[in-house]
Amino acid sequence: MHTAKPHIDKIFIGVAFCLIAHLLFFIMGWSAKYLSATHHVAEIAFYRNFIVLIPLLIFILLPKNRHYSQTTQPRWVAFRAIIGGISLVVTYSALSMLPMSYATVLFFTSTILTPIFAHFFLREHVGPHRWAAVIFGMFGVYVIAQPSGDFNLLGMGLGLLAAFLHASMFVTLRQLKSQSPLTVTFYFMIGGTLIPGLAMPWIAQPIALNEIWIFLVVAASGGSAQICLANAYKNAPASVVTPFAYSALIWSLAADFFYWKYELDLLSVLGGTALIMSAQTYILYREYKNKKKPTPANIIT
Repeated sequence: MHTAKPHIDKIFIGVAFCLIAHLLFFIMGWSAKYLSATHHVAEIAFYRNFIVLIPLLIFILLPKNRHYSQTTQPRWVAFRAIIGGISLVVTYSALSMLPMSYATVLFFTSTILTPIFAHFFLREHVGPHRWAAVIFGMFGVYVIAQPSGDFNLLGMGLGLLAAFLHASMFVTLRQLKSQSPLTVTFYFMIGGTLIPGLAMPWIAQPIALNEIWIFLVVAASGGSAQICLANAYKNAPASVVTPFAYSALIWSLAADFFYWKYELDLLSVLGGTALIMSAQTYILYREYKNKKKPTPANIIT
């Protein structure tokens, strides 16, 4: 009888995968925003997942790889696939309505919401310190959203909804750390194809020849990012990995200034980001302190 090997975190590998994942997510977001001028966001999400699903399905159908289709946590895998399919459409919608940097900072809210979702999904008790950090971080979102009426309020709302969905996925990925990243990604692609695919008969548009390569970039960057993100959460705790999502802001600001030519309120963007980052840093500090003292495992102060 074989005993399962205990899971051992590899922090630096997890962080490296996270940095690569969020660079790829930026490339995917830029490409999706470009395509949203001529295609419905659900259509973009459908092709993004469908293009990746085809080679992944062929790979997994090979006799030696069929074990990747098996999981010991079917409910969590299904939840991840459904939430992932919905969140992609919501994320693309927010990106189509907002400057990339504004949308990206709103997505950052997921990093301070992750402990709260751990409370609901993993039954971890969240203490007053973390609740205070969440409130402080949400004030950062207010700073970003309120200074100007120049940007779509619906887009702001969709950005926050996307953050809620991202946080639920982050926690789910940590719950699925014992599963193969290929297995998690495979079922994510199935859900992400079927959900927006329901709307395809009504929203599908002809794809121009000069758009084909952009759809391929959306698919390749998005699919690779999913695998990298699954590896990140497999190798390191969510509280360590998620702050490195902030690297995406650098790329988003550069794209807004040099490509999209947006006139941004830098004070609100950077000020709000600083508040959100401060909240996340405090959460990490509490994580460090809790590990130094004999606190019950399910208590997050």
